[in-house]
Amino acid sequence: MQIITYSLRMDGTRSDKYFQDVASFTDTVLATGEDLVRPYLDAFRSFIQETHCEALRSRAEYFYELLTLGVLWRVYADDALGLADAPRQVLTQLARWRERDDKLKPIVDGLRGILGTLFLSSKDRHSINAPPLTLAHLDKFLGWLAATRILDEEARRLAHWRDFLVRQTPDEASTVLDAILTFAAWFETRSAEALGRYTPNVERFLSRHHSSYRWREDALFCGRKRVEYHLNMVGTEILNRAFRESFLRTSRKVVLVPPCMRFQPEGRCKAHPSAFGAQCAHCTPLCHVHQVTQLGDKYGFAVFMLPDELAVFSAPTASPGGVADMGIVGVSCVLTNAAGGWKTHRLGIPAQGIPLDYCGCRWHWHKEGIATDVNLHHLLSVLGVYEYS
Repeated sequence: MQIITYSLRMDGTRSDKYFQDVASFTDTVLATGEDLVRPYLDAFRSFIQETHCEALRSRAEYFYELLTLGVLWRVYADDALGLADAPRQVLTQLARWRERDDKLKPIVDGLRGILGTLFLSSKDRHSINAPPLTLAHLDKFLGWLAATRILDEEARRLAHWRDFLVRQTPDEASTVLDAILTFAAWFETRSAEALGRYTPNVERFLSRHHSSYRWREDALFCGRKRVEYHLNMVGTEILNRAFRESFLRTSRKVVLVPPCMRFQPEGRCKAHPSAFGAQCAHCTPLCHVHQVTQLGDKYGFAVFMLPDELAVFSAPTASPGGVADMGIVGVSCVLTNAAGGWKTHRLGIPAQGIPLDYCGCRWHWHKEGIATDVNLHHLLSVLGVYEYS
């Protein structure tokens, strides 16, 4: 198996140890969050209750949001502060058009590839050189996140933190932001120790291959730093815990898998389309989508290849078979799984996320494409078929 950036299979065959390690490290992250930023999280939760801006979430989710703000600032601060308002507005509008109209995607992606290369990213990002995070910088930073398209869910979640911080005195806001950056700095060091074995080739990929992504719409996505992989690993674990009970209460389960898991290329795959994504036609026994679909037939869950837009599942009568009480398991690469959890929650869909064991799609990572895979034992455990550890 070729490792492009990350692999959850330490022994080359199974990713069981990864799920144990990420669960253990997540416990450490949450305990450290209590030590470093607990007073500010408590104050933020009081702000949520006073303003009724959203339903109160778990403490772990808010720790993850704080960590997201700190980590992303350390990675992207210079890029964000260097983006002028005009290109930011254009990129944000293009991102909205891309989401609303599939026919526009090729044109929009071409434009965003050019503009993104010119305005969104720099060649030399290094977290230790990030400027201090100030309240004056925060709006600009959130605008930059939204303009990237790949970090718009993060921008949505952090908007309430911005509203909370502007109600503090300058000294109070500065104290909170400094604590967030301390938490993020700790995370960068400790996550490399705890999870770095699963991201062995990220830096090699960035130094040897990422320059060829210049002018591509996915240049920023494929150029993400090692710490961002670790952040998303922990984020998926935290959101799975937060949404677990609501997911298990649903009467119908649907598994969404990415097209990169199929064995046959797009032109030869016999999967038939539906409003909820393509369904496997069992044309190739070796196909990983076929194998998941067989488990679905046996244990009573539906399997679809990811639709273009998850919102097709959000309407009350939208679920396959006319059953509204539905939970989704989303399988995707590490860099997209946690944001998918935020999005499904925003759409009112109880969900769980499982990262692919490795990446390999031809859209982002490999010219010919490598058939990706998922840990089937862990999938069945997430679905509640049996206990797995």
